[in-house]
Amino acid sequence: MTYDKLLVATSPAWVAEDLRAAGTIEVGHTIGLDAPALDGSTALWCSWTWAMRLARTGIQHPFLSPGPDWLTRVPEEFLRRKVWAGRVGDMPYQGIEPTFYKLAEHKHSGIPAGLHIGRGHFQRLVGRTFDFAPDYQDLHYVGSERMAYAREYRCFITHGKVTASSFYLSTVPGIHGTDVTITWDAFEPDRCPESSAAAAFAEEVVEVMGADQPPGYVLDVGEDTQGNWSVIEANAAWSSNIYHAAPATGVVESILASQEPGHPEWDWAPDTLFLNRARPLPSR
Repeated sequence: MTYDKLLVATSPAWVAEDLRAAGTIEVGHTIGLDAPALDGSTALWCSWTWAMRLARTGIQHPFLSPGPDWLTRVPEEFLRRKVWAGRVGDMPYQGIEPTFYKLAEHKHSGIPAGLHIGRGHFQRLVGRTFDFAPDYQDLHYVGSERMAYAREYRCFITHGKVTASSFYLSTVPGIHGTDVTITWDAFEPDRCPESSAAAAFAEEVVEVMGADQPPGYVLDVGEDTQGNWSVIEANAAWSSNIYHAAPATGVVESILASQEPGHPEWDWAPDTLFLNRARPLPSR
């Protein structure tokens, strides 16, 4: 099946405008207040929260995702650190060194990705956020040894090829020992830092991963101050910020590929706690 329209469900209109610039598909825009009429010919770009509301409304759509543990299958030579994943209630003891933890495929303002002292700190944070409801322990997480990146990039992957890329963050030393973060929106699209080296590294990764990757997704990679590259994380292309990724045609290709039907092994499966708390969208 081939999609003939891409509907962007978000408040900012610029996302739809940037994707429309590709000129390869009709792009519509909605702020997502109600449920869209989908007939199988329309692909979506939306947040994961809106996608769950869509599911709670009873509308099925073939959203694909790398899944909560895909990163653990990436060879360590591309990670440059130890990475593990699982459910919050089953987190292994990792000592008391600051360790990076995040929810696997969800973002929650009360549980930001970052460093935590041991598993207990992260477990308590998640538990308190959800009033220690029993199902909080079933939430998926990703943990890793700490890393320090000087520059970070997003690469859009389509059928095992990097089809677009963008710089999105750099960290530079500031005065009084405080690091300064510079993000993609500080630059005009034609003056954004070059991302070709990031795309080349990502190509090496996707070539090695072979069949163990969804048809479309995004791969975030980073470079440290010594020039070493490593994989940061992978996310669903249909819900990922496009930043200044170019070419726009490659971004659209990846987004459409991330919704190809017939790939049940890559079906997006949101955690039950979040899905059960999602509000259905009103019908038109």
